[in-house]
Amino acid sequence: MYKRVLYENWADWVPYLAFGITALVFISFVVRAVTLRKERADQMSRLPLED
Repeated sequence: MYKRVLYENWADWVPYLAFGITALVFISFVVRAVTLRKERADQMSRLPLED
């Protein structure tokens, strides 16, 4: 016979938690990129070409 799958209470919050963590990481990257000084941005843009 068919048995209904019952989700635990914590399983309902997993997608929200994953989205929240992803959003926090993205926002922190954006804030860091916006507040980056011009000199540091120029130095970082040349890094792959320097030996």
